Amino acid sequence: MKKTTAIFALFLAAFTWGSAFCVLKDTLENVSPIWLLAFRFLLAGIIMTLVCIPRMKKMSIRTLKRGIIMGIVLYFEFLFFTVGLQYTTSSKSSFIIGSYVAILPLIYWVIRGKKPQRADILAALVCIVGLGFILLGSFDGVNKGDLISLLSAVCYAIHIVVTGIFAREEDGFLLNMLQIGTGGILGLVAAMILEPHPAAMSGMNIGSIAYLAVFCTVVPYLLSVFGQKYVKTSTSGVILSFESVFGCILSILILGECPGVRFVIGAMLMMCSFLIVEKISLPLPKRVAVKAEK
Repeated sequence: MKKTTAIFALFLAAFTWGSAFCVLKDTLENVSPIWLLAFRFLLAGIIMTLVCIPRMKKMSIRTLKRGIIMGIVLYFEFLFFTVGLQYTTSSKSSFIIGSYVAILPLIYWVIRGKKPQRADILAALVCIVGLGFILLGSFDGVNKGDLISLLSAVCYAIHIVVTGIFAREEDGFLLNMLQIGTGGILGLVAAMILEPHPAAMSGMNIGSIAYLAVFCTVVPYLLSVFGQKYVKTSTSGVILSFESVFGCILSILILGECPGVRFVIGAMLMMCSFLIVEKISLPLPKRVAVKAEK
C-alpha cells in the first residue's frame, strides 16, 4: 500500500513540476531567471520553515549536513538549467536535462557501489527515446548551452540518488526545508552578484512566483522525498521524467498547443519504460525460479 501511494506521490510531483512550464513562460518576460529562482526558493524556504517549527527539536547535525548537500546539488541543477537555456532552445534543453534518466544508473553505481539491473538500463534507454520523440525536432548540432544543460542533467541524477538515500533515514519535512532554504540562500547571493535588482513586479508576476514556490517547489519536493522513501531509485527517475509529458499536456490544454503523432508515440514509450522498470525487475515467483534453475 505504501509503495502504491509513493508511486502516486511521484507522479503527482512530476505533474506539478510540469505545470511550471505554463507559468514560467509569462513570468520570465518580466523577471530575470536568476532572480526568479531566488524569489521562488526563498519564499518556499520560509513556508517550509514555518511548517517545520514543531519538528525542529528532531534536527540533528547529520540531518543538517544532508539537507545542505541536497540543497547545493538542487540549486546547481537549476542554475545550469537557467544558464544553459540562454544558449539553446527550450526543447533541446528539456530533452538534454531529461536524459538524466539514462545517466541515473551510472550515477547510482558510482555513489552506491551497486551495479544497476538490466531492466533499469533498458527502461532508461526506452524513456530517453520517448523523450526524444516528444521534445526533439530537427537537430542543429551541439552548442555551449547543450553542454551546460548536460551538467544540469548530471546534478538532477545526483539529486535523485542522494534523496533516495537520505529520505529513508531522515525526516522528509526537515530535509525539504533545509534543501529549499539552502537553494534560496545560494539563489539570493547569485542574483545579487550576477543580476541588477529587478524592477517593480505586477500582481500577476507576484502570483506566479507564489504559485511556483508553493505548488512547484514545496509540494512536489515533499511528495518526491516521501515517494523516494518507498520506491527504488530507478523507478523514481523514470516517473519523475514524466514532468515533460505533463508539461506538454498542460500546454495543449491551457495554451492551446496542438499535439502531434510524435508526442503520442513518445508518451507511450515513456509509459512502457515505467512498466519495464516495475515489472521486469521484480523477483521471479518461486515456481518459475525453480524451473529456471533446472
